[in-house]
Amino acid sequence: MTIGKALKQLRLHAGLTQDQMAAGIISESYYSKVERDIHNIDAKLLIDILRVHGFDVISFFNKIYHQPAKSNPDFEFMTQIDQAKKKKDLEGLNKITREIQNRGGYKPSFYIQVRLELAYAWITHSNNHISPYLKRKVKSVIVDQNWNEQAYYFLSQTMIFFDIDETYHLVDSAFHAYEKNPEKDTFTLQFVALIAVNFLNCCYHQKGRREYVKRVVDFLRELPIDNALGLASILGTYYEALFNEDYKMTETIAEILNRSGYLSMIEDTLESNQNNMCK
Repeated sequence: MTIGKALKQLRLHAGLTQDQMAAGIISESYYSKVERDIHNIDAKLLIDILRVHGFDVISFFNKIYHQPAKSNPDFEFMTQIDQAKKKKDLEGLNKITREIQNRGGYKPSFYIQVRLELAYAWITHSNNHISPYLKRKVKSVIVDQNWNEQAYYFLSQTMIFFDIDETYHLVDSAFHAYEKNPEKDTFTLQFVALIAVNFLNCCYHQKGRREYVKRVVDFLRELPIDNALGLASILGTYYEALFNEDYKMTETIAEILNRSGYLSMIEDTLESNQNNMCK
């Protein structure tokens, strides 16, 4: 399903005219052409339209991403890559890579290439295989963006490309931007919290400095109380205890996460954690 068709489906279901759907964010005439797939729409404007009407942004993009593969093979590979990353399935990721290379006439977009490299980096906790060109390209995108929810999300996903000290400077810059303009909508809060949690994971695997951990944990605790941030707050407490070698606390939190079905969030820290507890 295209963006235009998905927007039209939502609009008709909500009983809105095209002018009402555009909501003054873009003109009615431009919106009409977006629905008809004549014009593209900027991601931020699209999210603004969805949010002003209370539409679920994640559900909307799921509709887009799950269109038939023959229409756009990027979506097929994106889904497969995400599943392999979530399961930490390195062999599955290798299989996807071979399929991409062997599919005749198919040239993966830059977005798919980045997503594939990201999956490898997060699964292996290493950026050694990533080319200097790709690192520079991704960093230039981060640095050139004004800090907003899209930029926060992009950093949360791509920070694994960089060494821990370089990552910390990017994370600290994002935190300062948020502290100067503390947006309290759920999406922005979730994305800055995701930056914090993912960076703590990077600190664990790349032996980040304790002052880095303190800065991030303190930032998490200064965020507004929001139900959507509950898991991030718990994970922040877990990593703080892990770095402080408070293994009784980490064991307690791991048990809670296990019973709640979220153990996969910290699974890559458990082996060394258990070894330390046995000493």
